[in-house]
Amino acid sequence: MAIDITGRAVTDRAPRYLKQLCKHLGEKIDVEYDESSGVVRYEDAVATLTATDRALECAISGATDLHVYRAMGIVAGHLEKFGARDGLVCSWDDADVEAEYRARREAMLAQRRAEVEAKEKRAEGE
Repeated sequence: MAIDITGRAVTDRAPRYLKQLCKHLGEKIDVEYDESSGVVRYEDAVATLTATDRALECAISGATDLHVYRAMGIVAGHLEKFGARDGLVCSWDDADVEAEYRARREAMLAQRRAEVEAKEKRAEGE
């Protein structure tokens, strides 16, 4: 199922965050950017980033929901981490897609925590 969603992180320093995000992501995935815009490709999802005077906007589209949700997590997760001091939060324009994304993200994080705990228990037993 194809999904299109737009998000934004309100900030007066959007060009700075755009550059930081694209430079960081470009170390591992396909990224193109200039001072005011960028394109991030993950699997079959494409995130188009635009720096405005008031926000960093992100339009994500993809053929499969899994890749769109992962792209949302990659972009929003890194952006929110980089902007933690400024309280940066990425808000999405489709409540249903955002709710499904957040539910899947929580499930994935819970699974990762369980895997880490299991690995630590195995290491203690050795």
